[in-house]
Order: sequence, then C-alpha cells, then structure tokens
Amino acid sequence: MKRRLNVFLYGIFAGTAIALGGILFILCNAYIPSENNYFSPTLAGALLFPVGLLLVCFFKFNLFTGKIGMAFRNKKLDKKGLNVWEWLAWILFGNTIGAMAIGFIIYAFTLINKESAFSTTVYSIANSRNMSFDFAGIFPMIYRSILCGALVYIAVYFFNKLDNTFGKVVGIIVPISFFVVCGFQHCIANMFYIATGCVFTINSLVGLLICILGNSIGALLLDLFVKYE
Repeated sequence: MKRRLNVFLYGIFAGTAIALGGILFILCNAYIPSENNYFSPTLAGALLFPVGLLLVCFFKFNLFTGKIGMAFRNKKLDKKGLNVWEWLAWILFGNTIGAMAIGFIIYAFTLINKESAFSTTVYSIANSRNMSFDFAGIFPMIYRSILCGALVYIAVYFFNKLDNTFGKVVGIIVPISFFVVCGFQHCIANMFYIATGCVFTINSLVGLLICILGNSIGALLLDLFVKYE
C-alpha cells in the first residue's frame, strides 16, 4: 500500500506541475498583446509551458505521458512491486487529481471577475477542449494527441539520455514548445484546462479519453524505434 501511495502522490505532483505550465500559457495569452510584432502570446506561452515537464523530470515525478512509452520494456510487467497496468493507473489517477485540483482553483478565481482578460482566456481555452462528434472534431484529436505523445516521449528520452543540464533543458523545451505551437493535445494539460472552465460535457470527456489513448499510442510507437538501442 505504501508503494501505491508513493506512486499516487508523485502522480499528483506531476499533475500540478503540468497545471503550472498551463497557467503560464494562459497568462501569456491573456496579457501579451496579440498585435505584438516581436513575440506572439502563443509563442511566449509555448516557451513557458515546458516548465511543467522540467519540474516533473528534475524532481522525478510520475507523469503518465512521460512513463507510458517505456513502461513495457520490463518483460515481467513489474514496477516497484506493482503490475505495470496498476502502476500506470495510479499515475494517471494522481495526474488527474493534481491537474484538476489546480484547475478548480483557477475556476474559483475566475468567478471573482468573469470580465477580466485572464478569465476570458481561461474560458476560451477550456471550451476549445469541447470536442465535436464529427470528423472535424475526432480526427484532429486523434492525430494531434498521437503526435503529442511522440514529442513528450522525445523530450523525456533526451532528458534521460543527455548528461549535461543544458542539454536536458533544451531537449525538453524544444519538442514541448513545438507541440504547444502546433496545437497538439496533451491529456493531462487538457484535464487542467477542462477543470478551469468546468467544461465537463460528454464531448470534452470523450475527447479526453481519445487524447489519453492517442498520447499512449504516440509514445509506444516511437519507443518501437529506440527500445533496441
């Protein structure tokens, strides 16, 4: 039970770290003028969003999208005394609690002043995760989540592979910033965004499930190319 609790708590920490990256992304989009010719709000947010994964990697938190790709390398399917499926489930549960808890705090803050630029941006981003049940909604969610999973795998791979701190930081910032700029979908970040606007609909929840699956597929597919290094 102690091991399960440890995995779960480190999952919560990872979820809160990703939520911190999400907050920075929201702040950039809320307060950096869109007409800025030198630094767009999306680019600024994309460069700051990787703070979440940097915290996860340096403090060794348990992030589902960072673990799923390499989770099955152990043929015994055992992680710290847990079956790998249970291990991943506890991580995902912890990530959900951590990300959504921070999201609900942000939601409560927006209720104080719904007309602020911050609140408007929060609701806009949250509603963008409300996937439509048609080809134009489902197909983009599938390929964007798969590509996101692959890029998170690359970021974690470089962090684990490189020896110097500068390389580790750059190895995370580049692929993560790239997926943010491209609008790829990260399931833990989406949990946070959905909670910030309390957009708990069938559309958003099904989209979230597709995103979890897509992130997993992207990471696992990429691992096929490097597992026999």
